[in-house]
Amino acid sequence: MLVFGLVEGPELGWDDPLVVVALLLAIALQALFALVESRSADPLMPFRLFRNRSLTVGMTITFLFMGTFGVLPYFLTVLLQTVHDFSALQTGLAFLIPSLAIAFGTQLGERLTTRSGTRSTLLIGFAGGVIGTAGLAFGFDAGTSYAALVPGLIVSGVGQGIIWTAMWIAASTGTAAEEQGVANGIASTTLNLGNAIGLAVFTVVADLGIEGKSAETLRVAIADGGFLVVLLSAGVMVIGFLITLALRPVVAR
Repeated sequence: MLVFGLVEGPELGWDDPLVVVALLLAIALQALFALVESRSADPLMPFRLFRNRSLTVGMTITFLFMGTFGVLPYFLTVLLQTVHDFSALQTGLAFLIPSLAIAFGTQLGERLTTRSGTRSTLLIGFAGGVIGTAGLAFGFDAGTSYAALVPGLIVSGVGQGIIWTAMWIAASTGTAAEEQGVANGIASTTLNLGNAIGLAVFTVVADLGIEGKSAETLRVAIADGGFLVVLLSAGVMVIGFLITLALRPVVAR
């Protein structure tokens, strides 16, 4: 209901009854869920697990991860196909570079976590992600080529891969063995919510300047909207960096 309201709000209007009802239902259903879970003898999501700081921080990081890194492929696709007139095949080939960078980052994240701990690894990943994503933003220009995106794609991709490995370790650290599945389920659900909500919100932001535009002015407006979204994503990654500081510096074994 929350995602539906955020997606339909810009199209139907924020005062449209359908949007208003969807958002009110989202609040009411979340409150009902919390009430039922707090009174259940065998809850689906035991709130006591959140006393584990590592799970709480890890869950928050997964939400921010997919709300930032997770939405970038969509806006990159829009930039490449709508602004630079790439075909679907060309766009797929363009994603090979960030895909390889992410794959490298996941392997690097494993080694860093073992040697330096989850907290340090996440901090390194977010630092790289912020720098790479901020650099990537400057490739969101109607007058630039794909080459302008490559440095940001590589640095951001490596940072993304590092975080991906370490954030799952953070979410499972300190949770009893018989509740690992529940902790993983909480983190996985938060991951998907972060992607859906992040994409809905950033799509609204990206579309703010395109109304009434056409042809070349529309292409420029789409690129400018993507530039703003990517910069905002880098800003949210800074929040992820700061939240990571709340983790206890424990080295994985």
